[in-house]
Amino acid sequence: MTQHQKKPHDQAAKPVLPPKAVDPAVRALELEKKVQELLDQLKRLMEVASRAQAELQNAKIRMEKEAADIRKFASEMVFMKLLPTIDNLQRALRHLPVEIEKSQGASPKLLEWVKGIVALEREFLKQVGEMGLRRFHCLGQPVDAERHEVLMAVPGEAGKVIDVIEDGYELHGKVLRPAKVKVGDGSKAAAE
Repeated sequence: MTQHQKKPHDQAAKPVLPPKAVDPAVRALELEKKVQELLDQLKRLMEVASRAQAELQNAKIRMEKEAADIRKFASEMVFMKLLPTIDNLQRALRHLPVEIEKSQGASPKLLEWVKGIVALEREFLKQVGEMGLRRFHCLGQPVDAERHEVLMAVPGEAGKVIDVIEDGYELHGKVLRPAKVKVGDGSKAAAE
């Protein structure tokens, strides 16, 4: 037999000790303490999970609102580019020659053409209105720094819009471009 092989009788036998006798009352207290620790840990973990779930729900709501706002205001730059064209079209229609306005001396074809342009302008404003663009009226209103850009003060009721030089617009209730206005300076108008 080689040195590496051991005989079974050479191995030292380990004595098997009987389990320590534990007082049942002490064991019950230990178990109750462990159960309470586990219950406390479970409560903490449930609170953490509940907070995480609430934070996730809040983040989801916030992201949905931000996405809706992005969709709602995505057209803002397009409308900013269109406003000068809208202004020019409306200026042109306000300055129609008297002959055309009163249908005096104008050819029927020209009158029909002008009616078509007026109808086109109305339809265009209706369409952009449905997309959220609105012109706001400010004549006679108190000056509002958010909605009015005061260009000059003229005789009239103090702090009131006396004349509108360029219309103001809002997109879904947000001011897109303030109106350019003349405001009363508190002195009496020359016509009074």
